Amino acid sequence: MIIKIRKRLCCAAIGCTAFILAPVRVHAEVLDYAGAEAFYQEAGDAPEYYEIGNGTGEAVRVLDYEDVLYVTTREAEIRMVPETSGKLLRTVLLGTKLTQTSICSNGFSKVVYQDEKGEAVIGYIETEMLSDRSLMTKMDDKVVVDHDTDILDYPGKKDGEIIGEALEYDEYARTATVNGVWSRIVYEDENGTEQTGYLPTSALKGQDEEITVVSMADEKGKDGNAGTLSESEGEGVFAEAVERVKEVSDEEATVAAVGVRIGEPVSVSSEATLKSLGYFRITHYCPCSLCCGPWADGITSTGTTAVTNHTIAVDPAQIPYGSQVVINGQVYVAEDCGGAIKKDCIDVYVASHAEGEAKGVYYTEVYLIQ
Repeated sequence: MIIKIRKRLCCAAIGCTAFILAPVRVHAEVLDYAGAEAFYQEAGDAPEYYEIGNGTGEAVRVLDYEDVLYVTTREAEIRMVPETSGKLLRTVLLGTKLTQTSICSNGFSKVVYQDEKGEAVIGYIETEMLSDRSLMTKMDDKVVVDHDTDILDYPGKKDGEIIGEALEYDEYARTATVNGVWSRIVYEDENGTEQTGYLPTSALKGQDEEITVVSMADEKGKDGNAGTLSESEGEGVFAEAVERVKEVSDEEATVAAVGVRIGEPVSVSSEATLKSLGYFRITHYCPCSLCCGPWADGITSTGTTAVTNHTIAVDPAQIPYGSQVVINGQVYVAEDCGGAIKKDCIDVYVASHAEGEAKGVYYTEVYLIQ
């Protein structure tokens, strides 16, 4: 049966408040226009180019490149021309399989989508919304909730918006699992309309709890051993401190996820000029699939690699990217964001899910270094 959800207002990464729907951008290993050109060059082949209009009077250069890709955002729009203002042909959901046929110089890809009736929809979609890995396994079973938990619109606590609450013993139809960590279920909203949402698989009866990290290095077969800590490539005033890899014991190292970059804490200087930003809700997140979603790769929304004791996720409308802020005497840099990270909330990047849970949620005064 389908259970109607009970709405509530708060939750987060390892605990923040979600307010509005925000697109989730991921960093999948999908070639962009320049990458496709380089691929052809390395292969010694000459790509076939052509130009098309983007609907605004500008010409876009296109080259042929075929691949099978999957949607990584909550939903993505297929448009008639490679431009966000182009006519909308179809909206496709997370995990949808698409055939890429060419890549545009303005960040779009031409794709073919087979709809439920087997009819082909041909159009353009933003390349950054795609991945070459699905991570989604189709399911067709009934699941029972083991304990009260939130229903999210995206499988990741940092970016997923809370759209309801599932209570213990509620039963849902499950349509897929995402990396085994999340289960996609069907529920009814307050208007009785069927919707799709996501629950942690660990919140379901008979499911083993599993917190994992999915990194591009692991999936592509590159080197990586559990507990390996990589040196930071941070930039800016505190780069020197961040680049020093923190010394940890073998036991501590195994707690950190593969490839997590460990930064050394930087205390605020007694000579620093500080401006109070007020009291904030402080939460914690790590690069695991439960926190950051199935395509987690440790890359922040600003393109930097997240570093512990350094990176925080903020609402950039309140704290601009690059800002140096002080939390309990320690300096952090605003480098990331998330759909669940809104006004008066800061998410601190940590090395493991267990560490984030141990540090919990608290409120404290936050300062800006001027």
